[in-house]
Amino acid sequence: MGNIKAGVVVVTKFCRAASSKFTSYINYIDRKEAVRTENSSKYNLYQDYMGNPEKTTGLFSQVTNDLLETDRQRMKNIFEKAQEKDSLMWQTVISFDNRWLKKNGLYDSGTQILDEESIKSITRNAVNKMLKSENMENAVWTGAIHYNTDNIHVHIATVEPEPLREKKEYIQYQYHTIDGKRIREPKRDAFGNVVKREEYKGRFRQSSINSCRRSIVNEVLQERENNEQINKIIRGRIVEQKHRHPLASDRKLKDEFVRLYQKMPDCNRNMWNYNNPVMASVKGDIDKLSTHYLNQYHKKEFDEFKQQIKEQNQKYQEAYGTAGKSYEDGKMQDLYTRLGNAILKEIRSYDVEQRESAAGENTPEYTKQMAGGMSLASAINRMRKGLKSEWEKARNEQEHERMMQYEEEIENGGHE
Repeated sequence: MGNIKAGVVVVTKFCRAASSKFTSYINYIDRKEAVRTENSSKYNLYQDYMGNPEKTTGLFSQVTNDLLETDRQRMKNIFEKAQEKDSLMWQTVISFDNRWLKKNGLYDSGTQILDEESIKSITRNAVNKMLKSENMENAVWTGAIHYNTDNIHVHIATVEPEPLREKKEYIQYQYHTIDGKRIREPKRDAFGNVVKREEYKGRFRQSSINSCRRSIVNEVLQERENNEQINKIIRGRIVEQKHRHPLASDRKLKDEFVRLYQKMPDCNRNMWNYNNPVMASVKGDIDKLSTHYLNQYHKKEFDEFKQQIKEQNQKYQEAYGTAGKSYEDGKMQDLYTRLGNAILKEIRSYDVEQRESAAGENTPEYTKQMAGGMSLASAINRMRKGLKSEWEKARNEQEHERMMQYEEEIENGGHE
């Protein structure tokens, strides 16, 4: 069957209150699972995703895993009243690659048994995060798991009992067929003006959909502890301990430090920052110095770090696919950026004291030489304090980081 291209995909569409899909879904909320399965095409906006499901589970919601008959009737009433108040209905499909679920212990392909309780819990957390991102914490939704041969889907339908979505003016379109092609064009009034209508905003931001997907991946992989361990290696066991090994105490690293200082671009010292374009000519030297430092003082931790991010990268590629910046590259760049800026801060300090020393033209030569050595020691001491501050800041901001996001989050608005 090939490699796993993406372990989970999340898609969301919407329909207006007057849509037949909205009404059909309401009609089937309180029906038996077999009836909903047979008639899924009548209320579902995602026939291409749903295909021909072999089975549909009972409905669940953001508060319970199993809706009883009375619960389904109550939910039907909520959807009906939401429709009367002109709420949109959003339909979200979470599609899994069965092989990915199997690999992560949630599906037995032999018995075709799915850990439904876990899938419902994972879905609940993810959908609620997506709705929170859209400022729709007032929304109500129902979900059902659909089975078919290739992949398992979770279908979620969401409404606002009291519509609070932002309203915007949207062009109204009409459709007609010419030579077998369906043509869409704006409606116009008797005076030829394009007809517009104020409607609730339907599209979810891509960043909200991405947050839903990230939540699912993180819970399925259960890799928070592993991610935190990787971050601990970056910002703790390597960066935090760097001050214990001043560059000046190692002849090879000290020589590289001095050569780097001599090659620094002659510009405003505030521009001596690792990611500033003006540093392009010396970036390779900075990375080389960082690599030598890692291999000299943290070889074991560095090898462990590289192995961990490689394994984690493979897991994220299976979950998200291979598009975009890789987790492995991002984590390595994070490490080298932090170490590079620590080195550059040391160089800036060293530069200041070198300049001050050179300004003392009447100072005896032996005093200048001594001052040069003292300025290097002073720069190292400041580096120690700076690294400690950097670590504390990174720890507070990213202690609970579960993963890096490497795909661009594009915010879309309005109706299709």
